[in-house]
Amino acid sequence: MHISPWMTDTVTFITQFLILFAVAGFLVVLRKNQFFRSKVPIKPLDFWPPILLYFIHEISKKGLSGSFIPEVVIVWLGLTLIVLIWQIFANPNLTYRKFFITFWRFSDLFLFGCWIVVGIYVIFESI
Repeated sequence: MHISPWMTDTVTFITQFLILFAVAGFLVVLRKNQFFRSKVPIKPLDFWPPILLYFIHEISKKGLSGSFIPEVVIVWLGLTLIVLIWQIFANPNLTYRKFFITFWRFSDLFLFGCWIVVGIYVIFESI
């Protein structure tokens, strides 16, 4: 029995989606514990960027040079430089802490969007 590539890509994408929400759900439950809430001020989405980079690589690899990671990272870091320049001119009292919090929150949104776009592109490419 032959399983078509679009089926495996779709199952991979859905499995990755479930893993993301399982990680977020685990962290929400963990944050309800008073000890972790007072010691670690981290949101559940803060763990997504490294996981999403790995998922983008896994869903888009079609051989040795088929991953979309270089393109995603170049656009991600380029947009981060634009956000940094914008923050420097908009807020002269910019600190490293403020920048890196903004950078990481931006990374959450941007990499999630890239993962969705890459996943849909790979699924439609294999049809």
